[in-house]
Amino acid sequence: MTKQPTPKITKGDKTRQRILETASALMAEKGPDGVSMRELSAKLKITKPVLYYYFKDKDELIKASFLEGTKHFQELHAEISNPGLTLEQKLERIFKNHLEFIIRYPNMPKCALKIMASPSSGVLNQMARDLKKNNRLAMRGMMEASARKEGLSKTGIDGILHMVSAVITYFMIEAREHGAASLDKKLPGRLAHLITSGARHLKTALVILLLSPLLASAQAVDLSVDGAVKLAMKSNTTVTNAERTRLIYKEKIREYWGGVYPQLSASAQYTRNIEKSTIFIAGNRVEMGSDNAFAASLDLNQVIWAGGKVYTGIKMAGIYSDSSSEQLRAAQNMVKKSVTQLYYSVLLSKAMADIQKETLELSKQHLATIEAQYKQGLASDLTVLRQKVEVSNNEPSVTQNQNYYEVGLLALKNLLGLDPDSELTLSGSMGCDAGETVPLEALYARAMTARPEYRLADLQKKFALENITIEKAGHYPYLGAFATRQFQGQTDKSFPGADETTWSLAAGLRLSLPLFAGGSVTSKVKQAELTLDIAGENLKNTGRELKIAVKKAWLEHSEAGQRLASQATAVETAKKALTATELRFKNGLAGQLDLNDATLALNRAQTLYTQAQHDVCSADAELAWAVGE
Repeated sequence: MTKQPTPKITKGDKTRQRILETASALMAEKGPDGVSMRELSAKLKITKPVLYYYFKDKDELIKASFLEGTKHFQELHAEISNPGLTLEQKLERIFKNHLEFIIRYPNMPKCALKIMASPSSGVLNQMARDLKKNNRLAMRGMMEASARKEGLSKTGIDGILHMVSAVITYFMIEAREHGAASLDKKLPGRLAHLITSGARHLKTALVILLLSPLLASAQAVDLSVDGAVKLAMKSNTTVTNAERTRLIYKEKIREYWGGVYPQLSASAQYTRNIEKSTIFIAGNRVEMGSDNAFAASLDLNQVIWAGGKVYTGIKMAGIYSDSSSEQLRAAQNMVKKSVTQLYYSVLLSKAMADIQKETLELSKQHLATIEAQYKQGLASDLTVLRQKVEVSNNEPSVTQNQNYYEVGLLALKNLLGLDPDSELTLSGSMGCDAGETVPLEALYARAMTARPEYRLADLQKKFALENITIEKAGHYPYLGAFATRQFQGQTDKSFPGADETTWSLAAGLRLSLPLFAGGSVTSKVKQAELTLDIAGENLKNTGRELKIAVKKAWLEHSEAGQRLASQATAVETAKKALTATELRFKNGLAGQLDLNDATLALNRAQTLYTQAQHDVCSADAELAWAVGE
């Protein structure tokens, strides 16, 4: 059999490969949508015509880069189809194949993660989903073949497939965060053995538990707006600190209750009389005491009446506790609003980027039409140049809006308490319903009942009122009960005997009556009364601010809803106008200016409609916060 000659690698092949590798590196950092042909040509130090010689447009280049990065899957499928391999050997080859590919092409995993994290529904995402589906089918077929030989159940196969996906994603994330060199080359064998041993001998739950560190780091966070809010309630620093503050004031109540209960204390004392005290009796010097003196006591004190201080203190602690609960609600409501509005702002940036991409593609299509007309002698070279300028002018907007999207994601991750490098995708949409307009008076009533800020102001007023009682208690007597049991003993020995000790027991009442304090108590009472006046004014002002916030949010919500309704048909009208203009342009009945004006009109209509969608969602969150929901 004649050996086939090795295909010769031409200079063109090397250039094409260099373009693909550079494109993959750029897409790994910025995502497929964030890379422009201009940037790529500058990076490679070649002209754009050279790029377009190898790839007719950016989409073809991205697809080629993606396919280049998936060639190893074909090799893998051929390798694991060998019927002589055990399940463990097949899994080891799967993991080893992916690990070697990651080490060989360190930029590819980053690019793949960007594709998976992108919420775009374009062709590239569809290719990625198709590839994942095909690989999963191939692996399932391999698993089922092994199952018949090794006695695995269908549930076991499903569990293994899930863990294989998690391990591969873990490889990619670990390579992105710590470099491909951080991955142990012996890891594929160990993981394959662990998974297959677990599938045969352990319960599936235990295998998942053993692999949970991998599963936790491998899973990208996919959030709806409600999911984002729930995550923020668990992880946001403001909310968690407000919860701790609430618990502190819960303990304050117990602290104040301690003043109601009897106070029991014990004390003991030992004294060594190194030089005994003496007294003179009838001119004779007499020593007092013994070498060693012992004393102990058990004391009980109970407040009977303190001018209302104890009971009022307990009430004030309860008000503190209620205030901390309202502060927690206020923090939760504010974080809910912030997360919701930021979530929709990120979606807006992505939608704007998609609009600019569509405009860019339209300008490219128009350029292709004009170039075709130029070849037929129906358009001038000046018209071609003008349209090329139009294409170039549209490219930065795509990159800029994509950057806004990435920056917005970073801000959202921070608000959610996530690591900045964690993978996050947003599954929600800006499909908020403007709904029916609720009467303002009804919203005012809801806000006065539910807004934690208003309830806080009311609690502050109650607290100030109770504080007056506390300060007035300084005029009243204090009455308490006490009891004490004492022991005393003296001896020249180490410890006193029975005839050298004495016990005593006493009980009684203690009354303390303030007579004169220099007017300080009266001054404190007046201060407390003025504080109550301030709290009352703050409550009134909070009510006014509440109504202002509600009315402002209500007006913005109504305006956004009306604007959304008015823009609903504008996009369709602009699309029809553009289609008609394109047809007229092809037939020579419209000029390039008409074509670009129609494109710009569609871009503006789409932008205004998308902005209105965002504003309805944002205003809805603002109104919900304003009424305390």
